[in-house]
Amino acid sequence: MEYEYKVIDVADGAISSLLLGEGRIETEVLEAYINAMASEGWRLVFMEKVMQRHLVVADRETLMVTFERRVPESERAARAARCIDDVIHAEDVAKRRGRGAAIGAAGVVVGSAVAGSVLNNLLSEE
Repeated sequence: MEYEYKVIDVADGAISSLLLGEGRIETEVLEAYINAMASEGWRLVFMEKVMQRHLVVADRETLMVTFERRVPESERAARAARCIDDVIHAEDVAKRRGRGAAIGAAGVVVGSAVAGSVLNNLLSEE
Protein backbone atom coordinates (compact mmCIF):
# COMPACT_ATOMS: atom_id res chain seq x y z
CA MET A 1 0.00 0.00 0.00
CA GLU A 2 1.91 3.01 -1.28
CA TYR A 3 -0.77 5.66 -0.60
CA GLU A 4 -3.54 6.15 1.90
CA TYR A 5 -6.66 8.24 1.40
CA LYS A 6 -8.97 10.27 3.58
CA VAL A 7 -12.37 11.65 2.59
CA ILE A 8 -13.96 14.50 4.49
CA ASP A 9 -17.18 16.36 3.86
CA VAL A 10 -17.41 20.10 4.15
CA ALA A 11 -21.02 21.23 4.43
CA ASP A 12 -22.72 24.55 3.93
CA GLY A 13 -24.24 26.41 6.85
CA ALA A 14 -27.09 24.29 8.21
CA ILE A 15 -29.06 27.27 9.52
CA SER A 16 -29.05 29.14 6.21
CA SER A 17 -29.87 25.95 4.32
CA LEU A 18 -32.86 25.23 6.50
CA LEU A 19 -34.24 28.74 7.01
CA LEU A 20 -33.42 30.35 3.69
CA GLY A 21 -33.43 27.31 1.44
CA GLU A 22 -29.91 28.11 0.34
CA GLY A 23 -26.56 27.59 1.85
CA ARG A 24 -23.04 28.44 0.96
CA ILE A 25 -19.81 26.70 1.70
CA GLU A 26 -17.55 29.42 2.98
CA THR A 27 -14.26 29.68 1.11
CA GLU A 28 -12.38 30.35 4.33
CA VAL A 29 -13.75 27.17 5.92
CA LEU A 30 -12.79 25.05 2.92
CA GLU A 31 -9.35 26.64 2.81
CA ALA A 32 -8.85 25.95 6.52
CA TYR A 33 -9.72 22.27 6.04
CA ILE A 34 -7.34 21.94 3.09
CA ASN A 35 -4.49 23.68 4.93
CA ALA A 36 -5.04 21.61 8.07
CA MET A 37 -4.85 18.41 6.04
CA ALA A 38 -1.78 19.65 4.16
CA SER A 39 -0.03 20.36 7.46
CA GLU A 40 -0.35 16.63 8.19
CA GLY A 41 1.09 15.63 4.82
CA TRP A 42 -2.19 15.14 2.92
CA ARG A 43 -2.62 16.34 -0.67
CA LEU A 44 -6.03 17.19 -2.17
CA VAL A 45 -6.70 14.91 -5.13
CA PHE A 46 -10.44 15.13 -5.78
CA MET A 47 -13.45 17.20 -4.80
CA GLU A 48 -17.11 16.63 -5.70
CA LYS A 49 -20.25 18.58 -4.80
CA VAL A 50 -23.13 16.40 -3.57
CA MET A 51 -26.56 17.13 -2.15
CA GLN A 52 -27.40 15.33 1.07
CA ARG A 53 -30.67 15.11 2.97
CA HIS A 54 -30.47 17.17 6.16
CA LEU A 55 -32.94 17.21 9.05
CA VAL A 56 -35.47 15.25 6.96
CA VAL A 57 -36.86 18.39 5.30
CA ALA A 58 -34.00 20.00 3.39
CA ASP A 59 -31.13 19.18 1.10
CA ARG A 60 -27.70 20.41 2.02
CA GLU A 61 -24.81 21.08 -0.33
CA THR A 62 -21.71 19.21 0.72
CA LEU A 63 -18.26 18.97 -0.78
CA MET A 64 -16.75 15.50 -0.54
CA VAL A 65 -13.01 16.15 -0.51
CA THR A 66 -10.48 13.35 -1.05
CA PHE A 67 -6.90 13.62 0.16
CA GLU A 68 -3.95 11.28 -0.31
CA ARG A 69 -0.55 10.91 1.22
CA ARG A 70 2.31 8.52 0.73
CA VAL A 71 2.61 5.80 3.36
CA PRO A 72 6.15 5.55 4.73
CA GLU A 73 7.97 2.48 3.43
CA SER A 74 8.33 1.08 6.94
CA GLU A 75 4.53 1.11 7.50
CA ARG A 76 3.30 -0.22 4.14
CA ALA A 77 3.05 -3.92 4.99
CA ALA A 78 1.19 -3.25 8.26
CA ARG A 79 -1.22 -0.82 6.57
CA ALA A 80 -1.92 -3.23 3.73
CA ALA A 81 -2.63 -6.02 6.22
CA ARG A 82 -5.27 -3.98 8.05
CA CYS A 83 -7.09 -2.60 4.97
CA ILE A 84 -9.87 -5.19 5.11
CA ASP A 85 -10.36 -4.55 8.84
CA ASP A 86 -10.66 -0.82 8.07
CA VAL A 87 -13.36 -1.54 5.45
CA ILE A 88 -15.33 -3.73 7.86
CA HIS A 89 -15.10 -1.08 10.59
CA ALA A 90 -16.21 1.70 8.20
CA GLU A 91 -19.20 -0.36 7.05
CA ASP A 92 -20.23 -1.05 10.66
CA VAL A 93 -20.06 2.65 11.52
CA ALA A 94 -22.12 3.54 8.43
CA LYS A 95 -24.77 0.97 9.36
CA ARG A 96 -25.05 2.36 12.89
CA ARG A 97 -25.40 5.90 11.53
CA GLY A 98 -28.04 4.71 9.07
CA ARG A 99 -30.03 3.06 11.84
CA GLY A 100 -29.74 6.21 13.95
CA ALA A 101 -30.96 8.36 11.07
CA ALA A 102 -33.88 6.00 10.42
CA ILE A 103 -34.85 6.08 14.09
CA GLY A 104 -34.61 9.88 14.10
CA ALA A 105 -36.79 10.15 10.98
CA ALA A 106 -39.33 7.77 12.47
CA GLY A 107 -39.35 9.87 15.64
CA VAL A 108 -40.08 13.01 13.62
CA VAL A 109 -42.95 11.28 11.80
CA VAL A 110 -44.43 9.85 15.01
CA GLY A 111 -43.96 13.15 16.84
CA SER A 112 -45.69 15.04 14.04
CA ALA A 113 -48.58 12.58 14.03
CA VAL A 114 -48.99 12.83 17.81
CA ALA A 115 -48.80 16.63 17.72
CA GLY A 116 -51.34 16.72 14.89
CA SER A 117 -53.69 14.43 16.80
CA VAL A 118 -53.40 16.51 19.99
CA LEU A 119 -54.02 19.70 18.04
CA ASN A 120 -57.00 18.13 16.29
CA ASN A 121 -58.47 17.06 19.65
CA LEU A 122 -57.96 20.52 21.13
CA LEU A 123 -59.60 22.21 18.15
CA SER A 124 -62.54 19.80 18.09
CA GLU A 125 -63.22 20.44 21.81
CA GLU A 126 -63.76 24.15 21.19
